[in-house]
Amino acid sequence: MHLNLLTFILGLGFGIAGLFAFILPATFFDLLGEYYGEFNYHFVKDAGIAFFSSGVLILLSQWIAMWRLPLLFGGALFVTLHGVFHIHMLIMGMAPTFVDIVVEVLVIITPAVLTAVLLALRIHQHIQTERARKLQP
Repeated sequence: MHLNLLTFILGLGFGIAGLFAFILPATFFDLLGEYYGEFNYHFVKDAGIAFFSSGVLILLSQWIAMWRLPLLFGGALFVTLHGVFHIHMLIMGMAPTFVDIVVEVLVIITPAVLTAVLLALRIHQHIQTERARKLQP
């Protein structure tokens, strides 16, 4: 039950963020902070498509049980790698203020880590289910 709730929250959150970035790219970019460089309409809309796609795949993984792992993997891949990239940015000192670091951790890195944890737990759940199924007569 907890995994279902986490799946729903992450999928919906990424989907909404993606739609926001795609529909209102300038507004979305203005909320990010100045240290990401100059506004690039195409790039922000691409990011919106990537986040929306990830959100949809994560949500679908909840409702299509037989495709749960491939759908979740597809949804988690971009989000997780995006989080790793932002960790690297922090290590390289690209967030100029403490507030920027906190925002990075809360808005980008934590959801990425939760998505990776969700994927790992779903893989574990699948292995346990298959193991139990094989033990039944």
